[in-house]
Amino acid sequence: MEVICLTEEGIKTHQTDSDRFSWSAMSSTENVKKPVGHEGVWAACGFALVLLVIGLPIWWQTTMVYRAVLPYAYIDELASHKARHRIHVKLITQDKNGINRLEKYLKDNEVIKYSVSSRLPTPEEINTSKISNYHELDSKLSRLLHIHDGALGVFVMPLTSDMPAVLLGNHRTVYVQPNISMEKVAKILESMAWDSSITDKVKSKLVSVDERKKQIGPGVRRQVPTEPGYDLTLTLMVPEPHFVKAKWEIRSAVEEYLNPMLDQIRNVADITVRSQVLYVTSLNIAPQWSDSHKHYKLPEEQLPLTINSIESKLGSFVSTRPSLHFVVYIPSSGQSPLHIHTQKGEVLQTNSFLVPRWGSVMIHNVDIPPYNESVPLPIEVSVNTYDVMNLVVSQLHKLLPIPLLESDKDLKILEPVDSRLAGWQLDALARARVSTYLTNTRITLQSLCELVGEISNMVISDEVGGWVWGAVEEWGACQTAATEGRLLEASQYCTEAFARVDKAFFHPSMLALLYFPDNQKYAIYVPLFLPVSIPVILSLRTIFAWVKAFLSRKEKKD
Repeated sequence: MEVICLTEEGIKTHQTDSDRFSWSAMSSTENVKKPVGHEGVWAACGFALVLLVIGLPIWWQTTMVYRAVLPYAYIDELASHKARHRIHVKLITQDKNGINRLEKYLKDNEVIKYSVSSRLPTPEEINTSKISNYHELDSKLSRLLHIHDGALGVFVMPLTSDMPAVLLGNHRTVYVQPNISMEKVAKILESMAWDSSITDKVKSKLVSVDERKKQIGPGVRRQVPTEPGYDLTLTLMVPEPHFVKAKWEIRSAVEEYLNPMLDQIRNVADITVRSQVLYVTSLNIAPQWSDSHKHYKLPEEQLPLTINSIESKLGSFVSTRPSLHFVVYIPSSGQSPLHIHTQKGEVLQTNSFLVPRWGSVMIHNVDIPPYNESVPLPIEVSVNTYDVMNLVVSQLHKLLPIPLLESDKDLKILEPVDSRLAGWQLDALARARVSTYLTNTRITLQSLCELVGEISNMVISDEVGGWVWGAVEEWGACQTAATEGRLLEASQYCTEAFARVDKAFFHPSMLALLYFPDNQKYAIYVPLFLPVSIPVILSLRTIFAWVKAFLSRKEKKD
């Protein structure tokens, strides 16, 4: 309602309080928004619930990198322990002070710990010691002394005889004269128990490449990598089959000369033997004629060049196991006879050379008669398998390696009847491989733990985790067995541990997501989830507005 007043200033209008109240009420009524419907709120809640409660967990579970639980603490604990081989030394003597003198000179080292015990010889052992035949003496006394695997025995002869001061048998016993110095006996026992080159080989895995070249000697560099099994290939190379027809009885030679030793070490290293003959294949050499020696000479400097030309033809790729190659090369008629000369110009008696971590090559000269029209071609020649097998066995000792002792004026070593190893040699080989296996297992497990910590995309399946747990258990059992002197059990445990950790480390499943970095994940997930997430996030505004309105109405009612 307006009131019009006539005054001197003109006409003025006034608005009453009732009109002003009704106008403000109309304005406030027009600005109020329509309340949110329950259907929209429930739809927004449903979308959010499906995305957050169902979709997000499923996406997280299906895209996460699965990792089985690994024994990190147990691995660190075992790695800190330095297992030493315990060697029980049994001294059989009538001298009560002999054990004290032997313990004085028998020194422990970082890998060997000696435990010496002493007893008196029995009457039967004294009567057996009177046998003059050394092989018979060693055979009978070894059965009476009962020196078990991994142990050593020292039998002091009760009566002086014409036997040498020290006689080293084919088993695990050393026979010594009563007047021999225990210092010399201790040195012999240390050489029988452990080869110093094995210590260098174990140490070389823990230093850099430059330090490794300085510290390790040639004996370590030529040793083959420690593996559960090897493929040994015997190859006969005949470059001129049209001129020479070589005949060699390799099957019978392997059964007679090589198999006795291979069967003996099968629990330590499984070696499979193969043989082949390569025709029209020659070494890449250029020998020169020597007038003084009346033969072709092959300088020692050319030896490294001979392997590259035949490596691809030897078939080392047919197996994943390490290969050992022993090549017997019959020179061609234009290079025969062929002999290897040392750097000093001397003729090498074995006429062969050893290739570190690979094998050896032997040049086998055959008697080829001069060419005559009356002689039919090809000329049949026979390969001396006895010389070949003797060389293979001796060089196999260096590659594995198997410790060897040399006889002197005071020490006589019994020659084996065949290629079989002495008991102390077999123990030393097993001891060396146990130490190498323990080192390799520790390095592999620690490397695996470091990779898992550094690479977030590395998958650890239950199968790989089971192998790791099994390897750790076998590793701990091996350390315990070696510390207690149970060499045979330690060898079995460490071989199994190395095989399991090797399978775990090189399992293909660990590389499944290794080449799927985070930036590629974002490039895939953002275009996929962003269009779906934006409407859901915007719908949360509707939910918050409804909740806010509901709470305000509730407060007004209160």
